[in-house]
Amino acid sequence: MDRWRNGSLLFVPVTAAVPLARGSGAPASATLGLIAVVVLVPVIAAIVIALCAGWTRTLLRRRRASEARLRAAATIEAAARARMSELCPHGWRAQLTLFGADDELGAGAPPGAAARVALDWAEFDDADGHIAIVRRVWAPTIGEALEAMVADRRTDETLERIERSAPVWPD
Repeated sequence: MDRWRNGSLLFVPVTAAVPLARGSGAPASATLGLIAVVVLVPVIAAIVIALCAGWTRTLLRRRRASEARLRAAATIEAAARARMSELCPHGWRAQLTLFGADDELGAGAPPGAAARVALDWAEFDDADGHIAIVRRVWAPTIGEALEAMVADRRTDETLERIERSAPVWPD
C-alpha cells in the first residue's frame, strides 16, 4: 500500500476489541476503578477549584472593602482638616480620646454606650497661640466625631456672623 498519496500521509484506522473480562460479561474491578478515577478525579478537581475561587473572591472583596474604608476615613479626616483650617484662621488643635467597652466614660458624656469617641478641639485667637474656644464633642466613630467638630465650628461661625450683623441697642 502506498503510504504517501498526494504528498500527505495516509492514515489507516485501526480498531481493536479489548475484552472487559475473561470468561464473563462483567467488567473487571480494575476497569471499574479506572472508570471511577477518570470520572471522579475531574469532578473533585472542579469542586476544589470552585471552592478555591470562592475563597479567593471573598478574600479579595474583604481586602477591597478594607481599603475602601481606609480611603474613606482618610478622606473624612482630610476634609475635616481643610474645613477647620478655613474656619479657624489663626489655627486650631484637636485631641481624640477613644473609650473601650469596659472603660468609664468621661465627664459630660451623653447617656448610653453609643458615643465612645471624645474629641476635644480648641481654636486659637491670635498668632501667639491664645486659646479662644475649647469644645468637646462625642460620637460613636472617629469620622462622626470629626464631622461633629466641623459642624460645631460652623455653628460658632454662624453665631459670630449674626452677632456682628445685629444692631447695637442703646443703653
